[in-house]
Amino acid sequence: MFFKKIDIEDYAKTGTQYYNKVISFILKKYLKSKKYNSLLDCGCGDGGTLYTLKKQGFLENKEVYAFDLSKNRIELIKKIDGNIKTFVDNAETMSNIRDNSIDFLICEQVIEHVDQVKLLNSINRVVKSGGIIYLSTVFKKWYGWYFYRNNGKWVLDPTHLREYKKESELFDFIDKDKFEILEKGKKLIFFPLLDFFMKRLNIKNREIYNNKFLRLLRKIKRPVPGYYIWEIILHKK
Repeated sequence: MFFKKIDIEDYAKTGTQYYNKVISFILKKYLKSKKYNSLLDCGCGDGGTLYTLKKQGFLENKEVYAFDLSKNRIELIKKIDGNIKTFVDNAETMSNIRDNSIDFLICEQVIEHVDQVKLLNSINRVVKSGGIIYLSTVFKKWYGWYFYRNNGKWVLDPTHLREYKKESELFDFIDKDKFEILEKGKKLIFFPLLDFFMKRLNIKNREIYNNKFLRLLRKIKRPVPGYYIWEIILHKK
């Protein structure tokens, strides 16, 4: 795992994630259409998704779990909602999550950082039969380019173990006897220009975009050539 090569708390400090109250269309579709009593955010980061889900009422009367490798990020989750059951944990093992305990699992931009087989095995262990998994990761076209370098290649994030270039590079590892692929889609990655300046100014207020004017400015974005967010919905059989 890349976490052996970099201090996870340093990574968390430099990778500030700002809350923006936007939920992926595919994720929201299944949150609204599927019944669930328990929800897990696997590798929750600063809690941007949980923050938005709480604001939009998707966490009401639910048993909610979240974990991340960073202790500092887990402290941020506690501030979002003290009722969320939080852990410092590893996505490859999910050692604090009981077997067959989760109805809806969210795993955003995590699988490219870890051993994908171990992660998928852990997902299979903790999600109930009939449960839903929302999985997102990075998909790179042959011409994809970003300014970071890793092992002599241009990458979106220097901590990525892999950046998928073919669907088979992931789907070949998904056990079709355990999971059904309900939906998949790709959308071009756009980075808000304002986020770049906020981070350069070391602004740590993750709720800064509650300001309507700044929220409007944040809509000014630039695409990342050849890079897509790849979203997948799995159903646990």
